[in-house]
Amino acid sequence: MSATVGAREAGGAGGTTGAGGGGGRGVTTRPTVFAVQREQRWRIWLLFALLVLMALVSVWVVAFLATAAVALTFGDPDAWSVFFSVRAVGILLFVALAASAVYWFAAQVGAKGRLLEAMHCRPLERTDRYHRRLADVVEEMRLATGAPRIECVTVATLGMNAFAFSDLRGGGVIGVTEGALARLSRQQLQAVVAHEFAHVLSGSYVTATVSCLLFGIYSSLADALDALIAGGVDDRSTHGSGSGVGGLVIVGAFFLRVWVWVLGLASQVANAALARERERQADVAAARFTGDPLSLAEALRMIARHPGGAGFVPPGLAPLCIRAGETAGGGLLGRWGDTHPPIGERINALLLLANVAPSDFERQAAAAAERLTAKEHVRRPPASPAATDGVAPLAGIEALAPVLDQIGVAPLAALDTPEGRARRGVATPRLGPPPLAGWTPLCPACGSALREADYEGVRLHACRACGGRLVGGQGVRRVCARREVAFSDEQRHLTELLVAQSDHLRRGAVLGRGRYAAELVACPECGRTMMRRHYSYEHAVEVDVCTVCDLYWFERDELEVLQLLHERQVDRRPG
Repeated sequence: MSATVGAREAGGAGGTTGAGGGGGRGVTTRPTVFAVQREQRWRIWLLFALLVLMALVSVWVVAFLATAAVALTFGDPDAWSVFFSVRAVGILLFVALAASAVYWFAAQVGAKGRLLEAMHCRPLERTDRYHRRLADVVEEMRLATGAPRIECVTVATLGMNAFAFSDLRGGGVIGVTEGALARLSRQQLQAVVAHEFAHVLSGSYVTATVSCLLFGIYSSLADALDALIAGGVDDRSTHGSGSGVGGLVIVGAFFLRVWVWVLGLASQVANAALARERERQADVAAARFTGDPLSLAEALRMIARHPGGAGFVPPGLAPLCIRAGETAGGGLLGRWGDTHPPIGERINALLLLANVAPSDFERQAAAAAERLTAKEHVRRPPASPAATDGVAPLAGIEALAPVLDQIGVAPLAALDTPEGRARRGVATPRLGPPPLAGWTPLCPACGSALREADYEGVRLHACRACGGRLVGGQGVRRVCARREVAFSDEQRHLTELLVAQSDHLRRGAVLGRGRYAAELVACPECGRTMMRRHYSYEHAVEVDVCTVCDLYWFERDELEVLQLLHERQVDRRPG
């Protein structure tokens, strides 16, 4: 667009400004490796000192409560003199240092795997065009910036987000959600990746990673104290007041819980202040790397307004993401605890670099969004049923049989019975051992050969005779996030019928368990009988699933109807 061209012209000057730049007046160079390492070391040591301080305060509170319990129980006034002695202070400091060191190293063991699991990450599929585009963009950015080794991952969510964290071994991980891959243009995706690379090159992603790994100690300790307090109160209400020591334990746990809350809040506010500054610097650095501030501004605008939100962001890992998850907090403390500056402020800072007025940007961005919407649903789906194959296609959408019965259409389940196959001249698929290597999978519905096809960038197996498709579980989630294939009026009508009868179909599925009349089909991969069920509770599309191979078999039109249901769900969410 014209705005992007202008950004490349204006961004050339603005992009040379450093993270603390002065609007293009001064030209700064990228920090050297040694400067980044020095800054990273002192931030890590500062984080460790903060951990030791919090541990020392916590240990001191526990020791104080233990001393008070001893003094009150045994009436020993000398307990306080022992508590305030130099030896006791030294012991407390040693315990705090030891506990901090043990937790520090334990939190970093298997850090990469734990973070990947917490963020629900998946490796890239090299056969997926969207994933290949992400891999190409990351590799181009890595070569251009000289960054360390970077691993690409995706997150199967309709939300739009991206993140970066360190593996604490010299490398890093950059992840992008499927929703962002499906909706961002290549220029916008490149700008988002450049933002994450800015965290990598500055070294701040190591500090953020360690901080997020350490933050969980306060939430777990707080949960344990809450259980202790609740259990003690219930016990006292059931068995009477109890002893004075028991009451002292409850009071001590309560005050310790308050201390943990204060310490956790202080850590969250400090981490949030650091993260906010990191995000501002990364935005400016990304504009400098790409020379295109407007592409990142457009991407941030789309991410902020996407009805699917930011996706699931685990508590404590928000500083790693380009956009934090939804927070329930508010007021002054809520703003202090925000890990990201408002996206509107970030967009305005990028517009200053591009020398573009906000009103012009909004007008151009709205026009670009309209052009993006016009490009959706324009591709014809592959492997449409061919009349020349000599096999009548299934009517599709088995789950709508009760609805279609009411409007006078023959039951669809009858087409999938042995008698129905015999009338159509189709052999009944037989169960058997797992297929040999190189064996062509057969359609579980009509027995025809399944052919590989590209659908929304995902490689799947399709039957040209009946229109069915065999898709992996991850492939289904990626397909639902994308909007390339055009839908027919019949598919949209079937979706409306399914929505209207969804409650009836759910009740029928529960009541009819174990009494389904149609024959179950075999998995083309392993030969086991596939399970017939609704895709999910929200989407009552009836599919056949092999839980061993994680494969879904969709009859004709079922995959398109599932896409339409996902789009309706996302588009109706509040933006």
